[in-house]
Amino acid sequence: MNNVVFGLVIVLLVGIGVGFAALVMATQSPVAAAPAPDVTGPVQDVYIKALSTGFYDKQEVTVKKGIPVRLHFSTDGRAGCGSVLFMEKFGVRLAPLSGQESVATFTPTESGTFAYHCSMNMFRGRMVVE
Repeated sequence: MNNVVFGLVIVLLVGIGVGFAALVMATQSPVAAAPAPDVTGPVQDVYIKALSTGFYDKQEVTVKKGIPVRLHFSTDGRAGCGSVLFMEKFGVRLAPLSGQESVATFTPTESGTFAYHCSMNMFRGRMVVE
């Protein structure tokens, strides 16, 4: 009987924690789209940071087709699953250590809108290639 009660208490506490996290994430307003990246040289530098609020600081970035992109990714240290960024279309998987930055370089060869996301698809964004 004690094991059943203990199990129920654990399930209840986990449920409350998950519900609270969902509530906090639902009440946070997403950050607006970022301006176009710096194209002063032969590379477009794009910076994305995963925040503890459950969002990327840039939920949309715009780049130009045919010009290499250098994607800089970092986290604020409390981003949970957001500490990994995937962008399948371009073969990107970045997982920086806390407080550090990971960088991937690729060249978009077609126009369109391409998703990026965390390991659980909770943090989401998109890259627009013009």
